[in-house]
Parts: sequence; structure tokens; C-alpha cells
Amino acid sequence: MSKKRIITISRSFGSGGRMIGEELARRLEYHFYDRNLLDLLSEKTGISEQGLESADEKLPQKILDHYVPTRVTDYNTSHYLFRMESKLIEELAEKECCVFIGRLADWILKDRDDVLNVFITAPDEDRIQRIMETEDVTQTQAEKLMVQIDKMRNNYYSYFTDRKWQHTKDRDIIVNSSLLGIEGTVGMLEYIVNASN
Repeated sequence: MSKKRIITISRSFGSGGRMIGEELARRLEYHFYDRNLLDLLSEKTGISEQGLESADEKLPQKILDHYVPTRVTDYNTSHYLFRMESKLIEELAEKECCVFIGRLADWILKDRDDVLNVFITAPDEDRIQRIMETEDVTQTQAEKLMVQIDKMRNNYYSYFTDRKWQHTKDRDIIVNSSLLGIEGTVGMLEYIVNASN
């Protein structure tokens, strides 16, 4: 078994996947990448963070997104962002131990043998409760958000890969975060990563 230097976390909305990934990275002393990837891309490309956020994990639009007012582009923002993000994820994975949240990192790094691919989910009622707390919304709003964001993630994943977002083929671990809670799930994943070293 090769040492797991890279951990990718895909997650159902409201499952606590981001919190789990962030705490796992802290415990392992790995670099943590989520939306901060956009900060790095903004520095590299000169494209505003706002422009990058408008295309982040979203399907391409039928018309061109002109995210840089002074620049004429001949590519779609979502495609460009995916290419640039893929390159950055590969560069980061090559030079440091890290945890990636979403952004197709499991697909982008699929040919590496030092990656642990995790999918985190939870029962709908637990996810709805967490969404209500973290997003400060009503139960009805939380239910809608859960469905919308999961659908968006599935569509984005399917568009850029040949698989469904919740596929099991290349997932090393699929975990119900409600079973052990956030801390317990982090502890389990930490144990697995350390056992691979």
C-alpha cells in the first residue's frame, strides 16, 4: 500500500464534508484546499476572484461569460476554469501533502496511487438539520438547497468526466458522517491515512 499523501473529499451537501476535510488536514498537518484554490488561480491568471466564483463548479453557459471587461476571450469561463484548476491541483499534489474538497480532484488525480478518495454523505434529515444551522435557513429552504446543490454537483461532475458524481468505482471510502459524527469520522480517516504510511 502506498502512502496516502493526497486526500480528495467529495460530499453530499450538508454532510459536513468540508468540516471533516478541514479538521483532517489540520490533524495530519496537510495543506487544505477548497475555495482558496480560487485565490491561487486569481493570483496566477489575473482574473478576479468574483469572475472565477461565477464559474466555480458550474456548468458552462451557452453564451460566453465575459469575466474580464478589458479582455476579449474565446473560451467559456467554466471550461477555462476547469483546465486551470486541474493544472493547479496536479501541481499542488506533486509538491505537497494535501486535502482537496470537491473540484473533481478525485477525477483529476485518478492516475496517482498515493491518493485516498473519500465520499461523505449522511441521511437527508441530518443533512437538512445541518444546512439549517450553517446556512441559517428554514427547513423548506434547506430541503431545496440540498436537492439543488447535489444536482448541480452531479451535473458538473458528469459534464467533465465519464462518470456520475456519486459513483463508487473509484471511491476508496464512502462514509455516513452521521454514524460517528464529525469528530469520529475525522478520527477514522486519520487512522486510515496513518495506517497507509
